Amino acid sequence: MEKIEVSKKEKIAIIKLIDAEHLNPLNNETAKELTESLESLKDDANIRCVIITGSGRAFSAGGDIKGFKSSIEAGTSGKEMDDLLKKLYSIALTLRLYPKPVIASVNGWAVGAGMNLALSCDFIIASEKARFRQSFAKLGLIPGFAGTILLSRQLTWQQATEMSFFGDTYSADELAKLGLVNEITSPEKLDEVTLQWAQRLANGPTLAYARTKKLFFDALSTPLKEHLENERQMQIKSAETEDYKRGVFALIDKKEPEFIGR
Repeated sequence: MEKIEVSKKEKIAIIKLIDAEHLNPLNNETAKELTESLESLKDDANIRCVIITGSGRAFSAGGDIKGFKSSIEAGTSGKEMDDLLKKLYSIALTLRLYPKPVIASVNGWAVGAGMNLALSCDFIIASEKARFRQSFAKLGLIPGFAGTILLSRQLTWQQATEMSFFGDTYSADELAKLGLVNEITSPEKLDEVTLQWAQRLANGPTLAYARTKKLFFDALSTPLKEHLENERQMQIKSAETEDYKRGVFALIDKKEPEFIGR
């Protein structure tokens, strides 16, 4: 792979965007490699948590502006945008339903689709140098990469419109106050702190996490009665797992449970 590097540390996988020279844009090539990496790790039973991070000055600067310019000049802007969005929207959906916890470790600029890539993850750990921006309106675009649903579901209407319409830059501290960042740390400790979160998650009940994410996702559009039945069925399945047995026995014995993700 040329745009992404994947490494593993015990039960944790780290996906790093490595096109630092171009601020890690989310173009067709990066989207393809990110999709392939996520699919491969999904099937790896040894991996129980995934970290997505960037390199250089950016987590991801979002769209490839030079590529956008070329498509306009070629008269193919609509077609090329469609081709790109099919890949990016598939990633957004994959992350929301991913059967393992996913952490965005934001090292620098997270702009446009790059910011929404981070918001599509389950947790955001940010460097003090991280900067976030919904830059779409400056290009005459709507908040893509699921931005309209991510922002409208997690912010008030007024906060979401202000962030989307003006495209201003937000610090990690400002996003944390909006509830969108879980922890802020120094640039030097970002990897260490992110790994601490990942290790805690990797040692947790992976199947229960996956089912919880699925129910959270379905709750956005499922009527209450139907959702409660779905939740009941998921809980029954959870009660049949090895992790459930370990959790109950550990609580009775006043010990910490040692979950195995099954």
